[in-house]
Amino acid sequence: MSKQLKWALGAILTSLPVILLIWTVIGHRTEARSQEKDKEDQPIQTPSRLSVQNGETLVTLDATTQARVGLTLATLQAFSTRQQLRSLALILPAEDLVSLRDAYVVAYVRLEKARISVNVSRKEYERLNYLYQDDQNTSLKALEAAQAALYSNQADTDSGERELALQESLAQQRWGKVVVGWLASGSPNLQRLLDQRDFLVQVTLPPGEASAAPQAASLQIPNGGLVRATLVSSFPRLDPRIQGISFLYVTKSHPGLAPGMNLVAHLSVGQVMKGVIVPEAAVVWWQGKAWVYQQTSPEGFVRREVRTDTPVENGWFVSTGFSVGGKIVAGGAQMLFSEEFRSQAPTAVEK
Repeated sequence: MSKQLKWALGAILTSLPVILLIWTVIGHRTEARSQEKDKEDQPIQTPSRLSVQNGETLVTLDATTQARVGLTLATLQAFSTRQQLRSLALILPAEDLVSLRDAYVVAYVRLEKARISVNVSRKEYERLNYLYQDDQNTSLKALEAAQAALYSNQADTDSGERELALQESLAQQRWGKVVVGWLASGSPNLQRLLDQRDFLVQVTLPPGEASAAPQAASLQIPNGGLVRATLVSSFPRLDPRIQGISFLYVTKSHPGLAPGMNLVAHLSVGQVMKGVIVPEAAVVWWQGKAWVYQQTSPEGFVRREVRTDTPVENGWFVSTGFSVGGKIVAGGAQMLFSEEFRSQAPTAVEK
């Protein structure tokens, strides 16, 4: 064997352990990178806050998390109300009131002028009659002229009274006695209507319903809220769409309300019911239904449906499913809703 061959063979044998070491290090690094990649591809596992108890989904939040997200509770209070009757309501325009007010004022002014003229002419006639009777210190012609003026002014007064009564009758036929009183007295209630700070609302009961109306009604406005309306009087006009008895209510102006708008009125006319009030702030809407989260333990919350067929001011009256003293989430219900459905979503997307 030549020296060069021996030298090459020795070099190979000498470097072989180094090559094996490098190869081993590279293999370990490749395996480590592969394991790290596999870990990255796996979904991050978080502790589930959901469980099922008695067929209901329970959301669990510890006290620290409740405080961090600002969860607040409301205690359900006892409440009594009457069964609700849903009726059609129509916001009435004020133009007719303006015309009636103007016609009434004109008739009233004419009547007052005629009454003043009667008083003046009566005094003049009495003065001349006294002079004539006192040895004819005035002429008969002057006395007769004064008498004619008195009769003419009295006729104007009679005509003015009939005109004013006609205007009152027209107003009563269209709006009822209470509104006529507002016209006659110049009531601030009338001015609020003309300024559209208040609206008159025609509420028509379904045919066959009782003829009495409650002193207050709840009007469901376009944004879904409720506003209070106060009874004014019976209403002499009928809604041709329903042919039921109508009543006149007044309500304060609210954004979104306008003359000619159709609304739904809720009237408390049935038997007394006992239950609780679910505040509007506690409700989460989903799939067209109202839901609240009821506390079942210090850290447990269950979503339950709320019936909304008996609305009251700032919420809904419910007679079943909830009890006095129970606690529901008043602030943070939307967060619980998001947590419930986020936890139910898939944790990874299949490829």
